[in-house]
Amino acid sequence: MSIRDYMMRSCAGLLVLAFLSILIRWFTVVVLIDGCQWDNALTRQILWDNWRLPERIHPREKKIDWAALYPFEEPEPKRSLLDQKRLWENGLRAKQAQASLWSETYFPGYTGIVELGRRYDKLIGWDIVPMTAQKVYTLPDGWMIYPSWEFDVHEYVEEIAAFADFCKSEGAHFLFVPNPPALDEQADADIIGRLDFSLQKNEAMIQGLHSRGVAALDLYPLMHREFPDTPYHRLFFRTDHHWLPTTGFWAAGQIAKRLEKDYGMQMSEFPLRLENYRQKTYPSYFLGSQGKKKTTVFAEPDDFSLLYPEFPTWLHYEIPGLDVDTWGVFSVVYDMHELERKDFYGSNPYAAYNYADCSLIRIENFAPEAADTKILMVKDSFANSMTPFLALGVKHTDVIDLRYFKGSVRRYIKETHPDVVLVMHTIELLKPIERDSHQDDYDFR
Repeated sequence: MSIRDYMMRSCAGLLVLAFLSILIRWFTVVVLIDGCQWDNALTRQILWDNWRLPERIHPREKKIDWAALYPFEEPEPKRSLLDQKRLWENGLRAKQAQASLWSETYFPGYTGIVELGRRYDKLIGWDIVPMTAQKVYTLPDGWMIYPSWEFDVHEYVEEIAAFADFCKSEGAHFLFVPNPPALDEQADADIIGRLDFSLQKNEAMIQGLHSRGVAALDLYPLMHREFPDTPYHRLFFRTDHHWLPTTGFWAAGQIAKRLEKDYGMQMSEFPLRLENYRQKTYPSYFLGSQGKKKTTVFAEPDDFSLLYPEFPTWLHYEIPGLDVDTWGVFSVVYDMHELERKDFYGSNPYAAYNYADCSLIRIENFAPEAADTKILMVKDSFANSMTPFLALGVKHTDVIDLRYFKGSVRRYIKETHPDVVLVMHTIELLKPIERDSHQDDYDFR
């Protein structure tokens, strides 16, 4: 047998072995653990590097027909052949991504193999990063970003303005708060406008909304003004695109001030003072979405902290999709399962805040000093570490994530009558608004 034949048979054997190992893991999770409820030392040994794998075979939230509960007033438009083709292509891409994720998830030692590859890259000095969407770019100080490409935000401005007009017609005040860009206009001047356009899109969004008479709060200049002695990057995680919980807490205070200034909402300042909280810190505990892609070879894990009020609190906290319906002190808003183990690749500590991204969350605050106000927060993940603290200032807070809430947000507003609609969304916009799946952050129908 020639060396070529030997190599080919060896590679084929490795592929068969890899396939069998994936199949064994699938059988363990789906048949033994989920089907037969047989979870013991043997199954845990098979899942030695992925202890949360059994959680991931089912959707995180139970299926709720939000469109039946909050139906859309306008019928779905008839799709053209081009629209149908685009929808089919998007579905095919989603299936391909799902298949890729499935094989990565079930393959034993996958993260270890990826880390090994990163170590080889580091050894040979391979540091070429293709500038494409969701590729991680490391700044000189070690902080990581997803470059944001140039894009015309006009369609988004018009969508937000139309939604603001609707809210006003329903008697609700409206405020749009874009998530602040992660780049500093001074420290990162060499890549702004060349590799990243988030600042330009943020400015275009704010100016466009102001020209339409829509209230918008730009946190970016406020962060520079309020934290003059803190390097701007340090207001965010080093390995994740989100801001620090303490920055989110600060943002809650800024939003409360704006609501009081514009709409006369009298919210107590006491629950929005950081000195009234105790921080519990988990050192080197969090490897964010960008750090996971770079692995610990190139990314140093972040410290992570939870904030606990040092004053009495009592909340009714409800997440229909997760069957959460409980009363308790402020800590009920924390999903402590995400902090159960230090697992850089399997857990997401940031998701502990407000149980991460859920279709609908309702928070009722029984503090006597809370303003008799109802806020509807339409948000993405940036608001997870901000919303619980803002909720301590008012009696009722509803939280909707349009990526998962597939009903009509307008019908929800008509039926629940919020006093304020607060939209807090990313401006990392790369494509036109997608209206086929009801999963676009900016589909405000």
